[in-house]
Amino acid sequence: MTSTFETYAHRLEAHRQAGVDAIRAAVRELDAAVVQVQGHGFAPTPFAPAPALAEAVGLGGAELWVKDETGNVSGSHKARHLFGVALTHRLTDTDTDSGAGQAPYAIASCGNAALAAAVVARATDRPIDVFVPTWANEAVVDRITDLGGRVVRCEREPGVPGDPAHHAMVAAIEAGAVPFSCQGTETPATIDGGRTMAWEMVDALIEHDGGAPARLDRIFVQVGGGALATAVLTGLVSAVNDGDLASLPVVHAVQPQGNHPLVRAWDTLALEALTPERAPNARDRSYFIDRIVRAQAAPEGTLDNGRRAAMAEAAGDIEGARRQELVGRLRQDPERYMRAWEHEPVSYASGILDDITYDWIDIVEAMLATGGWPLVASEDDFRQAHRLAHRHTEVNVCPTGSSGLGGLLALVAASRDSTAPGVSAGERVAVLFTGQMRPGDPDPRYAG
Repeated sequence: MTSTFETYAHRLEAHRQAGVDAIRAAVRELDAAVVQVQGHGFAPTPFAPAPALAEAVGLGGAELWVKDETGNVSGSHKARHLFGVALTHRLTDTDTDSGAGQAPYAIASCGNAALAAAVVARATDRPIDVFVPTWANEAVVDRITDLGGRVVRCEREPGVPGDPAHHAMVAAIEAGAVPFSCQGTETPATIDGGRTMAWEMVDALIEHDGGAPARLDRIFVQVGGGALATAVLTGLVSAVNDGDLASLPVVHAVQPQGNHPLVRAWDTLALEALTPERAPNARDRSYFIDRIVRAQAAPEGTLDNGRRAAMAEAAGDIEGARRQELVGRLRQDPERYMRAWEHEPVSYASGILDDITYDWIDIVEAMLATGGWPLVASEDDFRQAHRLAHRHTEVNVCPTGSSGLGGLLALVAASRDSTAPGVSAGERVAVLFTGQMRPGDPDPRYAG
């Protein structure tokens, strides 16, 4: 089967450095090397309706589509990102030494990204240092070691904010290692590789609809470091620009109750810029004004899901110069909005516990452009999502992999318990199941 990277070679940013023919040749060579390590390469993954799951979630007359990445290289979407990086290196790197003669790759991850990096590094015959938290999954660590990766466990230091594994990776890069991560801040090409997910989704919708431009009304994407959401959303933007997708879906970024730096960034921007005058009634205007006054005194966030929905509904789709002005605030003063989480994060969805959302501005912009808003999912939401995914689909998804569905559950609950907008009948909704179960993961039969 043709590699998905070969299919979409003409859309990759890498084509700016090399012609499409050169990209396709490099993809074939690299994909064949991945097959030698993994047993298969990068074929398109399923994206299809899940009616039983939609009914279990309580969507009524809405469609629910699931993108299943659990059968991808290394068992998650992460390998797409790292293959994009390796492809860019192959097309632009002038260092032709191989193996131990090259500077090592370096990545910080708590699981799937580290494993994906080890697979792709092995395929490219490159040494790799993998920096992980102390609680990293032992089965994943063992497999990384089997692939030749050097695993470095990183302990959190009291009083030092941010992810200790990320700090260690940055230090290694400063000492000469080559960034090979799923953070676009260090490795921009990681976003490019992940966009193939979006293009596969759009093409599946076009085929389903008989060749018409694709329709997707709403999407829920789990966010840790932010590369997944940034890749998928910018990929959808490019599909709109190419005429393959009718319009961008309403975007919901999903984060855990105990660790949501992206949600906090959106809250900060919303409280200062989504003006109370646009609130639907005097009660909400009063609420917003009160929260604006208190915003700086509440570092862990000031809004709940229902109020975020009300603010987003009042603001509507923000277009043109107004959106650019808001996004400009984020770029000019990022530390005001995006701050490392103050406490050590813990969640059932352990793979999205990044202390900071590294790739975040494009995600906020997509929510502003579509009238979307972020969602904080509870631990019960994540457990129930995992249980429902296993009960009502055939996908062997892990807790983190199903956490976007936890955001959908949070939205359904917020719309049921308040006047907040929810999913309407007839909508087509997408979630991403991004990683497979590993030994040591919680048993979904006892979740929720």
